[in-house]
Amino acid sequence: MEHYLKKELYDLIKTDDSIFSFIQEGSLDGLWYWDLENPENEWMNEKFWTELGYNPNEMPHKSDAWQNIINKDDLNTALENFNKHCEDSNHPYDQVVRYKHKDGSTVYIRCRGLVIRNSLGTPIRMLGAHNNITKIMTTTTKLKEANKMLAEKNKELEQFAYIASHDLQEPVNTIQSFADLLLQDYGNNIEKEASIYLNYISVSAKRMKSLINSLLDYSKLGENKNLSNINCDELLKNVLIDLDKKIKNSKAIIKIGSLPKLKGYETELGLLFLNLIGNAIKFQKQNIKPQIFIDAKKENGWTFSITDNGIGIDETYKEKIFSMFQRLNNRSEYEGTGIGLAHCKKIASMHNGNIWVQSELGVGSTFYFNIKV
Repeated sequence: MEHYLKKELYDLIKTDDSIFSFIQEGSLDGLWYWDLENPENEWMNEKFWTELGYNPNEMPHKSDAWQNIINKDDLNTALENFNKHCEDSNHPYDQVVRYKHKDGSTVYIRCRGLVIRNSLGTPIRMLGAHNNITKIMTTTTKLKEANKMLAEKNKELEQFAYIASHDLQEPVNTIQSFADLLLQDYGNNIEKEASIYLNYISVSAKRMKSLINSLLDYSKLGENKNLSNINCDELLKNVLIDLDKKIKNSKAIIKIGSLPKLKGYETELGLLFLNLIGNAIKFQKQNIKPQIFIDAKKENGWTFSITDNGIGIDETYKEKIFSMFQRLNNRSEYEGTGIGLAHCKKIASMHNGNIWVQSELGVGSTFYFNIKV
C-alpha cells in the first residue's frame, strides 16, 4: 500500500514548482532529462552548468553541449553503459566521469541515469542526475599517492637497514676478533691498563653486534605477512619453552588466564609475547621472585595484559619506552639493546592495535596490547 506522504509529495511536485526546484537543487549537483527520440535535445537544470563554471543562460539544451567538455575516454564508457542499460534495465547506468571546468580544471562527476520506456518497452526518455565528487576523488588520489610514497620510503628504509646492518657486521666482527685474539695470545704480556682497554673494546663490539642484529630483526618485521588462525594458548606454551632457562633461573611464577583463538601474524605475535614476558622477568627487584599474570579480554578486538611485580616505570617515561634505543636503566644492571619495546609497538601496529603501559614505580607494571585484525 502506497504511503500517504509519498502520494502527497507527488501531488505537490505536480502543482508547486518550488517543491520540484528544492528537490533538484538541494539533493543533486545536476539534473538532466534526455529525449531519446530526438537525441540532440536534452534539458539540463541550472546547477548542472554552474557546477562546471558555466553560465546556464549561455548553454544550449543540447546533448553535444556536455559531450564537448567531457573526457573522451569517459564519454565512451558512458555511451557503452547507456547502450547496455537500454538493452537491459538491470544493467546500471552509473559511472564516474571527468568534465573540464570552464577554468580548465577537472571536475569529477558521478553520473547516474534511468531509461524511461513506452508501452512497447522502447526507450524514449532518460532521466539523469549528477553529483560532484571532486573533493572526494582529490582526497582519495592524494591518499593513494601518499600511501604509495610511504610504501616506497618504508621499502627504502628496510633495504637501508638490511644493507647497513650487514655492512656493519664485518668491521664489528673484525674488531671483536682481534681484541679477543690479543687478549688470548698476549694477555700475560700486556700491561694491566692495556688489557682493560682491550676488554672494553671486545665488550663494546659485542654490544654493537647485538644492536645491529636487533635493527636487522626490526627491519624484517612484517616482511612475510601471512595471516593465520592462532591458538594463543599453544603460542604462549611455545614462548614459555623458549624462556625456560630465564624462568628457572629467576624462579618466576607465571599464571595464565583465558586466552583466545584469533587471526594474526603468528611469528610476530610470538615475538611480542617473548619480549614482554622476558622484560617482566628481567626488570625485577633484587631477591624477589617475578610474579607474572597473562590474560585477555574481548574488548576493542582482543586486549591482552601482562602484569608483573617488577621495578615499575616512572609516569614520565611510559610513552618514551616504546621508542627506539630508549633505556631507562643502567646497562650494568639490566642488559639489552633498548629496541625490544619498539618491536612490540610495530607488531601491535601490524595487527591494527596499540600498546600501552600502566605502572607504579617500585610496585610493578601492566603492559596492554590489542589485536584488531
